[in-house]
Amino acid sequence: MTGRMDKNDLDCLAGARMPKAPKAPVHRSELSEHFQGTFPLFINRWEEGFALREHTHAYLEVVYVMSGDGYHYIGDCIERVAKGSLYVLPVGTSHMLRPSDAASGRKLIVYNLCVRPEFVNTIRDWLDAYGRGGAAFSIFDGAPGTYVSLTDRDMRLGRRFDRLHREYIEQRSGYEASMLAGLMQIAVHLTRLAEDRADNDEAARHDDTERTGMSAILSYIDHHVGEPLAVEGLAAQAGMSPRHFIRLFRKHAGLRFTDYVQLRRIEYACRLLLETDDKISAIAGMAGYRDQAYFRKVFHDLMGMRPSEYRRRR
Repeated sequence: MTGRMDKNDLDCLAGARMPKAPKAPVHRSELSEHFQGTFPLFINRWEEGFALREHTHAYLEVVYVMSGDGYHYIGDCIERVAKGSLYVLPVGTSHMLRPSDAASGRKLIVYNLCVRPEFVNTIRDWLDAYGRGGAAFSIFDGAPGTYVSLTDRDMRLGRRFDRLHREYIEQRSGYEASMLAGLMQIAVHLTRLAEDRADNDEAARHDDTERTGMSAILSYIDHHVGEPLAVEGLAAQAGMSPRHFIRLFRKHAGLRFTDYVQLRRIEYACRLLLETDDKISAIAGMAGYRDQAYFRKVFHDLMGMRPSEYRRRR
């Protein structure tokens, strides 16, 4: 990819601006939803699906993908996630995770480590009294809407998150001290991962250019699921051949172009089934399917049930 494709460029693909698919309200998760008393940490092990909607937090969060694969929607960005993907999310950054395929059996399992924001300054001040150890906690600095994305390629952090989770669940004597020690180890590991990545800036810039371009394309698809979407038009706007576009798309999305479009359309249909009383035939059209029989087949293949069965779950 030779340049960055922004939203305005992508809107030109259809020849005229089209209305975006409506976006559900963003939920804010408060401290009281998770934290016990004044203890500054909370951790859970969660299987991501299609029920949890986009949300922000009143606390810091570290998301660690333990198994499976899928997509992470962070503000207006979309990133492919897999085993070892890790995100540091400041207070106020909106996000949600989605599995690649709810019916595949490859469950998207994540650890969510939540930290009271005021505690980060407390522990940083304490560590700074003994040297420069507090610098490790700068990984948690960030304005609302920003995030840090890292990859734990050897899955060493997986064992740390697992131990932290067991301490929190079992709450044996001294679990608080053990968890705080675990947080410090994780903070140091994250800082070193970030430093290692910075050592390869030139390669990272190239990857970022590709990722930014593909993120823009994925965002366009996300907001225009009900419209005709063709490789040729997207590739032309991106300034590349359809063949190169297909290869680059699969590299960054992890799916073939047609499979990704089907996934996004069915997810949009799921939302309409749960949030509206529109007829299933109308929902099929809004999700980009002119053939209702084909819509029902694709829906069943991906979700493991008929649209009418899915609607009865609300």
